[in-house]
Amino acid sequence: MVKLFVSDMDGTLLNEEHVVSERNAKAIKALQQAGIEFVIATGRAYNSARPMLDAHKINCKMINLNGAAVYNLDGDIETKIPLEIDTVKEMLNYLEETKTAYSVMTDKYFYVGDKEAFVNRVKGMLRKLEIEKYTTIETDDAYSSDAQFIHELAYIKDMSEFSYTDDTTALKFMIFGEPSDSNLPNFLKTFEGYEDLDITSSGPDNLEVTHSKAQKGFAVAEYAASRGIAMKDVATIGDSLNDRSMLQMAGHSYAMENASPEVKAMAKFIAPSHRKDGVAVVIEEILNQL
Repeated sequence: MVKLFVSDMDGTLLNEEHVVSERNAKAIKALQQAGIEFVIATGRAYNSARPMLDAHKINCKMINLNGAAVYNLDGDIETKIPLEIDTVKEMLNYLEETKTAYSVMTDKYFYVGDKEAFVNRVKGMLRKLEIEKYTTIETDDAYSSDAQFIHELAYIKDMSEFSYTDDTTALKFMIFGEPSDSNLPNFLKTFEGYEDLDITSSGPDNLEVTHSKAQKGFAVAEYAASRGIAMKDVATIGDSLNDRSMLQMAGHSYAMENASPEVKAMAKFIAPSHRKDGVAVVIEEILNQL
């Protein structure tokens, strides 16, 4: 029996317009009313994820930045797992030397190398979404990286303002690049052997880097244990490689139809696409079995 339901956001709970659909919102509220706890586990920062839920008056615990930060129902941070300072310095040196685009995420801000260019790129994505609301063209899933920052423009700072202190603890790096260039595979080749790093991805245009202990599955397992819930009674749903640990660890795991074959192989079941309210479909099936 499912006692805890954990959902990713981009490519999973959010549709092609990068919002929570009415059907998904209704299903989540029905799940909560039935006494099954709903939790978000996302690569997004809290300030980026919260508005999506507030739009439907959904309140839940949130696992953010792939597990590097966990927030309670009041929006207060409960735990955070920072990257090691020496590793942060090595990554920053490498990224600057190779002129690779990146951002550094703390629990408060996004730090980027060229703030003006970054903000303009996100604003361009916003304009594209607005245009496509009135056309039959659907937003490409590759825009998910930029979509994460739609609600974060006020929190973006230039990298020159970053210093590794208690107030600016680095929780996550995002490395950006076109799927056809060598920036992403070169970064991966350089740092994948670091035991203190977990390097994954939420789309073909990025890599996501957190501490090796900061993974969605670990955060879900820790929270389930605190609630006295066995992992066999946990359902997880996601679409990308940063969901891999929670898909592999949960008793009921669902990969979205829009996920890659690699991600689908990690899950026990396949859910309809995020464009077809796959989260709602799974929740409705769970509720029908009660």
